[in-house]
Amino acid sequence: MRVVWSANAEFTFDVIVNYIEEKFGVAATKKFIGKVDAVIFSISKQPYIYKSSSFNKKVRKATINKQCSLFYEINSQTILLSYFWNNRQEPLYI
Repeated sequence: MRVVWSANAEFTFDVIVNYIEEKFGVAATKKFIGKVDAVIFSISKQPYIYKSSSFNKKVRKATINKQCSLFYEINSQTILLSYFWNNRQEPLYI
């Protein structure tokens, strides 16, 4: 399936990437981006591979690593990446 990034996904991804680069350097940033690419590739091939989130059954949660998750929705023809979440933040209830 085709993967589409929402503006919010782009923004939250950039925030997390900038944070990782500032705190841990370029190597850690490249490793994180590689993990994100691998997860998105998996989602594009098997959209239902990750469980529905606890706050909205239409939204699925993919774990990038223990510090970061990706939330996405499956539509008829596309997969919409909604946002990236720093798991150390306060829980988000929508």
